[in-house]
Amino acid sequence: MRQELNKETLTKLYLQEKRAIRDIAGMSGWSPSAVRYKCIKYGIKLRRNTWNKKINIKKSVLQKLYVKEKRSSTEIADILSCNRATVLQRCREHKIPRRGQRIKGTTKRLLQKLYVRERKSTREIGRLLGCSAGPVQQRCKEFGIPLRNRGSVRIEIDNGMLRRLYLKEGKNKEEIARIYNCSAGFVYKRIRQLGLKKEGR
Repeated sequence: MRQELNKETLTKLYLQEKRAIRDIAGMSGWSPSAVRYKCIKYGIKLRRNTWNKKINIKKSVLQKLYVKEKRSSTEIADILSCNRATVLQRCREHKIPRRGQRIKGTTKRLLQKLYVRERKSTREIGRLLGCSAGPVQQRCKEFGIPLRNRGSVRIEIDNGMLRRLYLKEGKNKEEIARIYNCSAGFVYKRIRQLGLKKEGR
């Protein structure tokens, strides 16, 4: 449930408490771009370099999430409200070896079941196995399992459901993409086709 972000609230959080836009977004349920837009709309001057400011992630946090709990870089990015590339970059900086192309316990039979018979995407299989889509695609090639062409699996999103998720529930395109296991770009394209606009944007 998104909280109302009026000028008074934003002034308190952003100017007085010096909270980052990303933090305010996480607290309120709005996207960072929406929070930035509202700041500009209400005449709240943005601090310098807030967009490009380096996101610091402690080594101990990455060791817990990535090494001990075996979470994927995508899952960690969701938890820490940053992107996957940032997580991988911080792993390199902290000299934490990337699991990369090794997927323990993955057999040809398992991939045939998930990818061929159940028609799951490599991204979805990666989430199940605790890795990204890349290693799954690599293992498919090693096992001689032909990869489907991108877009060969048609994703159906009901227009009414999309309106409800985007407008009434206030979900952003990334959240909707996770629900339908597709790309945020695909969701954004459908939103534009339907001409959906949130209030205040």
